[in-house]
Amino acid sequence: MLKKRVALLLLAASPMLAKHCVAQASPIQKEQMASNGAETASLPDSPSETQVASATAPMRPRDASAIRPVTPSHPAPPAQEIAIEGFASYGHWQIFAAGHSEFLYTAGIEYDRNSWGNFLGAQMDYAAEFLPVVILRQPRVLDKWGNKKGKGYVTVPGLGFSPIGLRMLWRPDKAFKPYFTVKGGAVGFTQKALSPDASYYAFSLSESIGFYARMSDRWDVRVGLFGDYHFSNAYATSYNPGLDVMNSSIAFSYHFGGTGIPR
Repeated sequence: MLKKRVALLLLAASPMLAKHCVAQASPIQKEQMASNGAETASLPDSPSETQVASATAPMRPRDASAIRPVTPSHPAPPAQEIAIEGFASYGHWQIFAAGHSEFLYTAGIEYDRNSWGNFLGAQMDYAAEFLPVVILRQPRVLDKWGNKKGKGYVTVPGLGFSPIGLRMLWRPDKAFKPYFTVKGGAVGFTQKALSPDASYYAFSLSESIGFYARMSDRWDVRVGLFGDYHFSNAYATSYNPGLDVMNSSIAFSYHFGGTGIPR
């Protein structure tokens, strides 16, 4: 009778002993027990060494080349262009000055940059101009006020610079673009201009109206239909002869920026 009771107790306690042995077994022993038909479902929920190692290991991307650095976005640069230009005078306005016997011819470069947004439907651009070639044709003999007193003409070379300017450009993204420019600066000559009692230099103010026509993605041709170029010395000497010449101009304008940018 006692033997039967001991056998029954051992039989009842055998599942608990099996679980305890499995819990205390090493990973290798567990694998051996699994291969011998041990019940893996009876293992406790405690993490294995492999799971602990994988949980504590640093995260690594599967493909490092898939990660791309985030580059900060920058605003697009403003529209800019540079023009090779020149004009020839054909008459006199006599608006701000009384000169009527002189003619003026120029060649140089103009820089334009979109700086002030839009106004009255036009793109407002900063404009600056440098004229390394300025040719003044004036009478050989002039009085102190700049009036012609004899026959014959003389050529007086010079150069000009207009660092302050404004260009209004309508339809900037189209093939045909009307414009208006006004520029202010100075002009200098190799001898006294317009009068023997005047000065070698003078202040200048120019205006022009015309249009741009697209030639290619980067190049435009600019035609100045009506222009006025004024210069005088603002009484830097005792006499202030001045000149306002009508002129027409032509220029070839190059646009900066990447290719394929619509204009």
